Parts: sequence; C-alpha cells; structure tokens
Amino acid sequence: MHSRVWIFLSILFITGCGPSSSGGKGNAAGIEPGKSYETIRCKKSPAHTYAIYLPSAYKPGSLLPVILAFDPDGSGMLPVSLYKDLAEKYGFILIGSNDSRNGQDSHQTEEIVSALLQEATGRYGADPNRIYCTGFSGGSRVAALIAFYRGGIKGVTGCGAGFPSIQAPVNHLADYYGMVGDQDFNYVEMADLAIQFSRQPFRSTLQIFHGPHAWPPAIAYEASIRWHWTNAMHDGLIPQEPFMISETEKEVQENSQALQSIDTLVLEQERRRHQFYAESMQEKPVSWWKQEITKLEHPAHPADSLLDKRLLSYIGILAYSFSNKALAAGNKAELTRMIGVYELVEPENSYIPKLKEQLNQLP
Repeated sequence: MHSRVWIFLSILFITGCGPSSSGGKGNAAGIEPGKSYETIRCKKSPAHTYAIYLPSAYKPGSLLPVILAFDPDGSGMLPVSLYKDLAEKYGFILIGSNDSRNGQDSHQTEEIVSALLQEATGRYGADPNRIYCTGFSGGSRVAALIAFYRGGIKGVTGCGAGFPSIQAPVNHLADYYGMVGDQDFNYVEMADLAIQFSRQPFRSTLQIFHGPHAWPPAIAYEASIRWHWTNAMHDGLIPQEPFMISETEKEVQENSQALQSIDTLVLEQERRRHQFYAESMQEKPVSWWKQEITKLEHPAHPADSLLDKRLLSYIGILAYSFSNKALAAGNKAELTRMIGVYELVEPENSYIPKLKEQLNQLP
C-alpha cells in the first residue's frame, strides 16, 4: 500500500567543550530533568550537538515519548525554549538540532538524524514507538522527509512548509499535523497539502493560526500535542483519556471547517500573484516595487488585509533569494536593485546591512 502513495508538490518557496545551559547546569554524563540545555554533544557523534529539555517526570527506563525539532537556521534552542513548558506538561523529551539547517544535502541530513535518534533512544531511553518530528519552514520539510522517506517516526508537526521538492512515492506513513499562520507566504502550499493529504491513507489535519511565517506560539502548538497523543490512545500505545479525545475531536472539526471555508478563488489568485511577483523580481525597477508594496501595505478593502500581508511576506522571501543569487554571481548592479526592494518590504530585516557590507566588497 505504501508504494502507491505519491506526493507531488509544486513548491514556490525558495528554499570538545561541555554543555552550556539555560535555566540550569548540567554535564554530558547526566542532564538534570526540569532544566533546558543549549548545547549537548552526541555521545557517538560528537561533531553534532542539540538543545534539550527533559521533563521532571523523566527517569532512566521511563520510556517517554520524544519530539525531535528542526529549525531552518540550526537554532535547536529556539523550539526548546518555545515548547519546554509543553514538554513538562505532557511528559515528553524535547530535542532541538543545532546542526540541521536550510541548504544541506540528504547525506548531511541523514547523519544529523541518525545521531539524534541514537541519542533519543540510546542515551535517554525514549519510547521507540513514540518518536515524533517537528520543524519550521525548511525544518518542516526535513521533518517530513524523515518521517515519510526514512521511517521510524510516529507523527510529524510541520509548521510553515510542507514536503521537500521530491517527486517520489513515500516509503513510510506517519500521522501529519500541519500548521500555518494566516499571514504566512506558504499559506497556499499548506492549504493545498492539507487537501491532498485528506485523500491519503494516513491521519492528517491542518491548523491555521493567527500569525506570520514563524514557529507557532505554544498556545497554538499545544493542539498538535493533544492530536498526536489522542492518536497514540486510539492505537493502544497509551491509556485513553476521554476528555482529551473529546477536545481533540472538536479541534479537528474546527480545522476541517476552517479549511473548507477557504475561498478557492482566493487561493488561485494568490498562486497567480506569486508567479507574477517571481517574474517581476527579475526585471521591475525599485520604483515599480515601491508603488506595489505601498498598495499592499494599504489595502483598499479590509477583507484583503491577510492576503496582502502574505503577499508582502512572499515579496520579502523573493528579495532575500534574488539578493543571494546576485551576490553569488557577483552582479553589483543587480544586488543593488535587490537590496532596494528588500529595504522597501522589510526595512528592519537584520540581513540587509550584511548584504550592504558584501555589496561594498564587490569589485
């Protein structure tokens, strides 16, 4: 059955020392439960490090579930700091990779994942039947890659992006909980993915929360924990909790209604605008972009507000991508134009001054 499940996507997203701690001291030999640590080296692969939070309920041999988190910039501490209170509340081990980041090849990803899985099950004795992956943006694609192409993963929470751009049948199945902000430039991709997943032989749902392209706030992310835990109850892995099951069923129904309420014409309009902006980024002058961005920043109709915010976010990621292409090519005139667009759409972005420094160094 697994070999007949195909996932095709058209993705427009341009894609030693001892441990230091946050909130507590520890060492590589023994990490204190109830405290978060920013840098722990893998015992068998010391080149790789991760951030971790062990819940207070942790004891050797307790077979707790584990969530492996992947940030697009390799900041393992970011998801750990965001969701450690949930790890404490629901009793799971939370590990954030410090090595996984955008731009790596499959060999690098495999090394990182293998090292983390060895730590999770070998060092901390996590339940091998309840290993979960989560990620944001490019890290979300990594989480999906691990679960559906590598295997051994019970469920995924993918935030702000779907699958890597692989056109191949998946090798394994896993529960999939998608999350996307209503101002996220990958909103269309995640909506399309949810519709496609609803026709596949595995459990899935999509939560649309209020926010931009970012790791979801903990209050929204908690629903994904309840969903995965409820699935584990249905599968006989943990005792049933009727109240949690009931609440989760309500949330899934709300997710379904939100997805069904999306205007397909709006999605199609957004897809066309994405294509138009991608083409325009190659040729339109900064003056044209100034007019276009001003229109998006001041929508004529309140109903267009969220759409326009997503489009502004999309222009921002295009400006970032095209700036890096111009820099790599050593094209000073093109980089100057791209920085001009970037400053218009994201004037506070800390990456712009770095681009300007590199621009000044070009011959």
